[in-house]
Amino acid sequence: MANPARVGAYSILLPSAPHQAVRLPAAAPPSVSKCELQMHHHGRNKPPRVSLACSASNLPCTEPAYVLKAMLAEETIGPRSDVERDARIRKHLKNPELSPSAYDTAWVAMVPLPDSDPQAPCFPQCVEWILQNQHSSGSWGINEFGLLANKDIMLSTLACIIALHKWNVGSDHIRRGLEFIGSNFSTVMDDQIVSPVGFNLIFPGMLNHAFGMRLIIPVTEADINGILHLREMELTRLSEEKSCGKDAYLAYVAEEGLVNLLDYNQVMKFQRKNGSLFNSPAATAAALVHYYDNKALQYLDSIVSIFGGAVPTAYPQNIYYQLSMVDMLEKIGISRHFSSDINSILDKAYM
Repeated sequence: MANPARVGAYSILLPSAPHQAVRLPAAAPPSVSKCELQMHHHGRNKPPRVSLACSASNLPCTEPAYVLKAMLAEETIGPRSDVERDARIRKHLKNPELSPSAYDTAWVAMVPLPDSDPQAPCFPQCVEWILQNQHSSGSWGINEFGLLANKDIMLSTLACIIALHKWNVGSDHIRRGLEFIGSNFSTVMDDQIVSPVGFNLIFPGMLNHAFGMRLIIPVTEADINGILHLREMELTRLSEEKSCGKDAYLAYVAEEGLVNLLDYNQVMKFQRKNGSLFNSPAATAAALVHYYDNKALQYLDSIVSIFGGAVPTAYPQNIYYQLSMVDMLEKIGISRHFSSDINSILDKAYM
């Protein structure tokens, strides 16, 4: 159940569990279409990953709750003026720092260098990041709330395995990753565990692709049949759905799920001016794996140049982070110190 926080004329809904983020204004802003609102309501837009733990790279965690708590905790360690504290918080409000996503980085790592023979990775720094950031458990991804495995970690781990195998590197990393997936496969089938958007299409599709690459995943035939059955159920549900957001949802998940549900033109009609699909590095990279598009390649090149070897789950996604910061400031009770900054953020979000 999301937790509403009232900010001025708007209500911001923040998740109480990972991947359940849904944000809706109290009243539909004029520029948001009914279709867009419907997609938000059903959770079909990719929500920002919510994490209370740091990634394997030991980069500082940059989620709003962690950042604010760290800043406030420093006041108990040494003297720090309210002015200095407010300046630091204001800096994070205006220029959010985004956490790396192993899943999105893996997809970017899969993009081939155009016109290379033999094929080579277009972004070798992403391949190197994968090699350097495997957990001791054999997994990749953010270990949310201390859980050894969740569906996001399973998805991230499988994507990293496929990326490494594609470029024939990291055989030991691949072996340990496959063992992790085999040991935790029950997580995939557990309907009590929150699923990332499109999981029942994406994970089975990537699993099929892994088998096609002759990767040996230590799971039973019954487990494989079970996850493939979930995909068939999802495809059946989608075939019967008539919502206006259906094509956007399919375009968002089809390429990553390696499912031929839409043709190239149907997918690329959702390309944004910045060259991305839905501001998602993973969705954009997945499309590039199948079809070359110069604008999409420029988008990925730009975010890799900004973030280095590890890309975030969405870019630009400043508004997601900023709304979360606003919510946290409200809960802490110090939002009045940032009223002009908050009004500016809300104006951008709901104009």
